[in-house]
Amino acid sequence: MFVADNRLSSAKSYFFNELIGSFSKSECKTMWNAFLSQKFGWSASDVLLNSDLRLSESDLLEIRSFVKRLQNNEPFQYILGEVLFHGLHLKVDYRALIPRPETEELITLIINQQINFKNIIDFCTGSGCIALALKKHFLEAKVYANDLSSQALELAQENAQSNVIDIQLECIDLFNWNSKLGFDLMVSNPPYIPQYQAIEMHENVLNFEPHLALFVDDQDPLVFYKQLVKIANSNLNSNGLMALEIHENYSQEIITLFDSILFNRLEIHKDLQGKNRMILAQKA
Repeated sequence: MFVADNRLSSAKSYFFNELIGSFSKSECKTMWNAFLSQKFGWSASDVLLNSDLRLSESDLLEIRSFVKRLQNNEPFQYILGEVLFHGLHLKVDYRALIPRPETEELITLIINQQINFKNIIDFCTGSGCIALALKKHFLEAKVYANDLSSQALELAQENAQSNVIDIQLECIDLFNWNSKLGFDLMVSNPPYIPQYQAIEMHENVLNFEPHLALFVDDQDPLVFYKQLVKIANSNLNSNGLMALEIHENYSQEIITLFDSILFNRLEIHKDLQGKNRMILAQKA
């Protein structure tokens, strides 16, 4: 037996002892509470109140499997199969990147502009997290979302259906996209990590999350931003807003891509970690 008895408190001790070398105590607590919340529907206080609960053998085996998958560097969000993003319960798996807190900050930044957007497009939508969160807030807006990956779009469609949110999904190559539609808001969290930085990344990202959504060529790390600015020149309405998540090292270079004659408002915004993470550009 891998725990002293079948009490929840003993299972928790096993969970922490097995993982504390690879994760911080706070990370272990977050993952433990998330596991119990999903399995039993418990709140954090419920976890404390049920420390003497007797678990079944199948419960204990499930906890052991969870630990082994974490030790294999699999992201715990993929193991759970879901994540809470801006109030939405979203399915997550290998088909798309795991939505990050920084991307939630981008949504908050957009909402705080207090603009009533009517036509919104999300490029490189992945799980659909940005498009769905924006549609949830801007109920009257027409929201479009696209991606090169058909698998990512399948996941986005599943998330739209499970949250009963209507968005228009399309599989496109951003570099061959043509449209006569005009938009009040263009938003994107595109691939922006140069290949050379892969060596610095954690295995749980590098070995499990889709590289198509992560990496760009070292020789042209701003390739997606160049194309997005080109699209904005043609399809962003007058006074329309472009909101982008960016690599912290390239904020100034990205800003210079925007023609100051066409864009009369350019702002770099930091995330909660103090890193340059978002750009707002408003068209004249």
